[in-house]
Amino acid sequence: MEPKESCWVATRPPTAEAKPLTSFGLRVDVAVIGGGLVGLTAALLLARAGRAVAVIESRRAGRQVTGGSTAKVTSQHGAVYRQLVEGFGESGARIYAESNQAALDWIAREVAERQLECDFERRAAYVWTEDPARVADLEREAETAFRLGLPASFERQAPLPWPVAGAVRFDAQAQFHPVRWTEALAADLVARGGALYEETRVIDVEEGKPCRVVTERGLLHADDVIVATNLPILDRGGFFGKAFPQRHMALAGPIDEAKAPEGMFIGLDQPTRSIRTAPLDGGGRMLVLVGEAFPTGHGDAAASERRLEEFARTRLGLTDIRWRWGNQDYYAADRVPYVGRILPGERRIRVATGFNAWGITTGTVAAMILADDILGRRNPWAPLYDSLRIKPGVGGRAMLGKNLHVARTWLEDRISRPATQAADLAAGQGGVVRHGGETVAAWRDPQGALHLVSHVCTHMGCHLRWNAAELSWDCPCHGSRFDVDGRVVQGPAVRDLERKA
Repeated sequence: MEPKESCWVATRPPTAEAKPLTSFGLRVDVAVIGGGLVGLTAALLLARAGRAVAVIESRRAGRQVTGGSTAKVTSQHGAVYRQLVEGFGESGARIYAESNQAALDWIAREVAERQLECDFERRAAYVWTEDPARVADLEREAETAFRLGLPASFERQAPLPWPVAGAVRFDAQAQFHPVRWTEALAADLVARGGALYEETRVIDVEEGKPCRVVTERGLLHADDVIVATNLPILDRGGFFGKAFPQRHMALAGPIDEAKAPEGMFIGLDQPTRSIRTAPLDGGGRMLVLVGEAFPTGHGDAAASERRLEEFARTRLGLTDIRWRWGNQDYYAADRVPYVGRILPGERRIRVATGFNAWGITTGTVAAMILADDILGRRNPWAPLYDSLRIKPGVGGRAMLGKNLHVARTWLEDRISRPATQAADLAAGQGGVVRHGGETVAAWRDPQGALHLVSHVCTHMGCHLRWNAAELSWDCPCHGSRFDVDGRVVQGPAVRDLERKA
């Protein structure tokens, strides 16, 4: 069964049939693994510079993580700038601010110059609190962001249908339709001679001159490789221990335009709520609500979805919820994405990960850095985002704590033994259970048939957890996800689960 579709995917017409890789002799300058915003942007920048580029996407381009995002095009990333000053100094925080504002400006220019129809709209972006005790934090955040050159101000009110204690406002930010945007990137790439291969899962990359990119369907060679798969599918580099998966639920539906909040919003208070609106095909607007992030495989996705629906009805008057979905982000331990070489000794393989749920602009920044590096051009932002940076004093405690939690989860799963039998599952229920004397991951479909697969993640052997909201098996260690029949939905895993029945 396929995952639930986001409002962005559901509102686009069916795309042309996917073109998978079928060659064992393809040779390109650059192979890009991952057809989301990062991969497509980097590929397009390289194609414009005259490089022969191939993008390899395991499913359909632009319709996975990018296609499930809020698609806010903004340098306002919650209350992040004071943290960045503390961790990276004034100069580092300024680079982060300038680079993300530059990404916004680049997207805006592309839309204007190419007259792209991707629902690009200028909006103010707000981070708000209802807690009077946190107002001082937002005042200091606004002061810091303004000092760094951003269009920030502190406001006592926000255009929401409830009173707030205070808010930081960023002027002249934007939002768009992410699938239409990635479709435009892909079309330009192909028009310039670039190749896009979909439904083609990469299994491994071997560095060399050239590199060998091994897929389930064929083999290609490239001078340089970019791994843009949310979390790298290649374990060397250890990014699974530096960027941590957070899943959040989302919903959308038509809203009375008179009640539609004018702007983009994210709450400082917990649980997080992210709000925006967008044009509806045929007229009117829809409300998009995302929130309640939780570590993948550890939260109750169905309960989170119910709480989000209650918030939508009671706070925003949204009664017609047409789309429900989940999405996943990876959070860097020190709040800055990792962009650059995968290892000090591997000069031809590059990665980008840890976008902290703000991947529209930080992902565009990453694509610019990676393209410049391959083209031999100096990028002034690259040192801040350096994938090989070592800053134990910044995020080191969080990194240690999260990795200890992963290790504890791995150990506890091996000690525990499920008591439930597969035969006890009712229609629609799933869980790690006993069946035929062994532990399995089981789901009983509405017709009563059991779907039985291995309960062990093919990435690093962690035991999977049932996600009742999205009908998937989620890894609580590094965020891999599988459908009810064991097929990989999301990496870093690249191999399907063993079928048990």
